[in-house]
Amino acid sequence: ITSGAPTATTATAASVTATSATLNGAGTPNGANTLGWFRYSPTSPGSCNDTFGTRAPSSSGLGLGTGTTSVPFTQAIAGLTPATTYYYCAIANNTYGTGLGAVQSFTTPAMAPTVTTSSATSLTRTTGVLTAYANPGGDATTGWFRYSTSSPGTCNDTFGTRAPATGGSALGSGNSSVTFTQAISGLAPATMYYYCALASNSMGTVLGTVLT
Repeated sequence: ITSGAPTATTATAASVTATSATLNGAGTPNGANTLGWFRYSPTSPGSCNDTFGTRAPSSSGLGLGTGTTSVPFTQAIAGLTPATTYYYCAIANNTYGTGLGAVQSFTTPAMAPTVTTSSATSLTRTTGVLTAYANPGGDATTGWFRYSTSSPGTCNDTFGTRAPATGGSALGSGNSSVTFTQAISGLAPATMYYYCALASNSMGTVLGTVLT
């Protein structure tokens, strides 16, 4: 049997979450010791090559043996961005050459936002500005606050006064932190207030910690 360069086939990605996925492929060693790996990127390379995007694993590869039949291999990847299309391909290599699989793609879903209640500012006897920041998680997100002179224990969307009364701050659909604020008035002088930030998108509503 004459040994030769391997062939590679890209298969459908599995276990896709907002930030992770498992890449699948297969390689035929064609009689020589062969390693398999993947390349992936949010930018399409057009056709598979071993220079674009991120290599997974970052060095070496998955041992496919020296046989003459197709051997499946997988690689889990993490640190992905929600609501983003990724392009990937399988690559196999031995001493005789490199086999490149077709480029395939998958799209990570959006995720529920994260929200952090921050310090109130511009406090006067009867007014203040509530501040928070949130990461939309790749989906159109709205942020608002709740406040009361009575502690809710933990943040929820039923206690005290909602600010604003309806709607909220449009935080976009990005994947980085966005600050939002809400001016409130009609407060009682010399009074402790409890407040928290909330953020919501189509994936869910999240609650910030209660501050005073």
